[in-house]
Amino acid sequence: MRGQREAGTGSEEEPPPVREQTERIRAVLALGGVPWGDLDDGLQQVRLKLLTEEAGPGRGVRDRDAWSAVVASRVAVDWHRARAREAGLRARLAARWERHGGTEHPQEDLPLALSVARGLESLSRPQRQVITLRYYMDLSVAEIASLLGIPEGTVKSRLHSAAAALRGRLTEKEGDFRGRG
Repeated sequence: MRGQREAGTGSEEEPPPVREQTERIRAVLALGGVPWGDLDDGLQQVRLKLLTEEAGPGRGVRDRDAWSAVVASRVAVDWHRARAREAGLRARLAARWERHGGTEHPQEDLPLALSVARGLESLSRPQRQVITLRYYMDLSVAEIASLLGIPEGTVKSRLHSAAAALRGRLTEKEGDFRGRG
């Protein structure tokens, strides 16, 4: 029976038409400059957009191959825009940091600083961005929204969820330190 797998085989092999489409999408992404390590993410974005497009009422895609190629090229462009935006953000942060200069902290603050750094690593990238811009670079919510090109409400939401996650993480660490003493 076509399209069905044998029960219990667990085979993840794609049928030839899907495999060919997958390779075409990967090729478009690669030609668009997306690094090899990010091709799977780009492929998933294209597939998700295809599913979303086909799920709508009275919608559908007439030529899946052509549509997928166009969407893959747009995903590649979006990838480049995101990298350029991040590079600009890094440059602005570095320039701002140089203006303010670093400050020395007492040695006893080192464990707390390390715990905060580990907590920041555990956050999602968007949460880490807003926390860094707000509390390390001392930007306002409006400045962060303008810099990242997102609504102020999104910045506030990310700040709230990131602060709650950090608070939980630091509370766990504090309990660990007290348990040792």
